[in-house]
Amino acid sequence: MRDTVIESLKKKDSGTTGKGMGRAQEILDAGRRLFAREGYAGLSMRGVAAETGVSLSTVQHYYRDKDTLVEAVLMVQMDLYQAAVAELSGSLADAGPEARLRAAMALFLAEARRPEVGGVFMEIWSLANRHPAAAQVLDQVRQRERKQFMRLVQGVAPGLGETELARRARLMIALIEGLTVQLSRGDGGEEETTALVAAAETALLGVAQG
Repeated sequence: MRDTVIESLKKKDSGTTGKGMGRAQEILDAGRRLFAREGYAGLSMRGVAAETGVSLSTVQHYYRDKDTLVEAVLMVQMDLYQAAVAELSGSLADAGPEARLRAAMALFLAEARRPEVGGVFMEIWSLANRHPAAAQVLDQVRQRERKQFMRLVQGVAPGLGETELARRARLMIALIEGLTVQLSRGDGGEEETTALVAAAETALLGVAQG
């Protein structure tokens, strides 16, 4: 995460000390929470200052304007996603093809259930048509998801060509994104959510295996 914070501060006019890195991280975390709760329209530099307990000028010292902060928030989301995928890949090195597929689905479906993740990605999808940083993050996330699922599908259906592998991977991603939208509304309660996630897992396995 430290590398992401360093990257996010490249537009800052001056260097950043170790203590400053910690403050920048706090501001970034506050921005991410507000972005998930309030969306792009509701996110403000003053709101981040209040959330962090610092002055507006302190927030602007690290992130000069709202778009700079939003870009940093999106970078963090990408960083967290990459870390989750890397951890998954390492933990599944010795597992069989179907076990790897089920574990991957469990990871992505668990992420879809987390309100802060759903809130952030709902905003990224909404912003992607008009905000270059959001479009870039979304493209990177989808490319990585597609490659990951193509490898997983190939494990349970080794005879498929590249075109069909890509098609099934894209359909699986669409199912996960659709589920994220549904869960972000908070309808139905915990029992219905659990049943919906279980149904989604069965549908994803069916798509993969054909």
